[in-house]
Amino acid sequence: MQKNSKILVGVLIAFGVMNMAGCATLKVGIEEKAKGLENTRKLGVEINGALNGMFITSTNENNPVLLFISGGPGVPEIWLNEVYAEQYPNKLADHFTVCYWDYLGEGLSYNKKIKPEEISLERLAADAREVAQYLKSRYHQEKIYLMAHSSGSHLGLYLAQTDSEDFYCYFGMGQDYTQGIRRYEEGYNFMKAEFEKTDNKKSLKKMNKLAGYTKEGEFKIKMQKKLAAKWENVLLSAGCATTREMRSDAKDIFLKQMSAKCYTSQEKINYWKGKILCSKSAYRSYHVEADKPCLIPVYFFSGYYDYTCPPALAKELLEKLEAPEKSFYTFYNSAHSPLWEENDLVIEAMLKHVR
Repeated sequence: MQKNSKILVGVLIAFGVMNMAGCATLKVGIEEKAKGLENTRKLGVEINGALNGMFITSTNENNPVLLFISGGPGVPEIWLNEVYAEQYPNKLADHFTVCYWDYLGEGLSYNKKIKPEEISLERLAADAREVAQYLKSRYHQEKIYLMAHSSGSHLGLYLAQTDSEDFYCYFGMGQDYTQGIRRYEEGYNFMKAEFEKTDNKKSLKKMNKLAGYTKEGEFKIKMQKKLAAKWENVLLSAGCATTREMRSDAKDIFLKQMSAKCYTSQEKINYWKGKILCSKSAYRSYHVEADKPCLIPVYFFSGYYDYTCPPALAKELLEKLEAPEKSFYTFYNSAHSPLWEENDLVIEAMLKHVR
């Protein structure tokens, strides 16, 4: 961990020096070809008085339009299409015109003047509707499709419950439902079996220091201090985090994102500042409401190995939800990111529900 911290500090310093030399940032009205990404435009749009950055990617702009809301909170995912193009090729742009939207405070939409309390569910929902209007007008569509991932799925499902005018249906990937102790219990039971199967005594020992069952059979958290970060390390060692193959957030997320050409040096620094900002946001305190009916069809996509957002909890949520139509899809070779891990199967499932 200490070694990784030194690497992160070194990289930030290096990019900070480059920033001092002067790096352009996205502004409202700018639209340009995105570096490092094929068939992709990078643009700044004014949404409810603020800059909203987005990447729009498509091989055929006559295809249906899809609005994609990333997770985190505050962690846009377009760069995965660039730096993991060989390992996780994403062909979604062959079937949809995809808008990877950076909402208020994150990624391209970061601004140091934005306060955490401004990034609320209500504000993001209003912005999402304005983005939908922009996309419908730009591509002459009556409605568009909606997809959200991980913590972005709180907003995605809320939109499915409140907006039938803009969206045909909602695809929730790694749909989040309850961050309480049950998330840890589900993960503990699954990973215990995985560690025992692979004789990974070291990771099992680490996990047992964090949580486990009492003699009476009650599941307990044993260590609260820095629990989220330590649990993430256990998830990584089990192949139950962002993808089955990723083993280090520093190496496989941070350093990879910092190598992406689709962001300028300034934007890379802003990206991580935005993550910190969004982690303190009012939006982060919102959790989905299972008793609120959906106005449009909803389809959940879960990786079998996803214990960031356990499949059993997502399935429980879907069972509780009322919707015109609903289905649950499990991807058996995926963790938290089936769109990249099993891209062909995810697209095949999506296309079943496209008009």
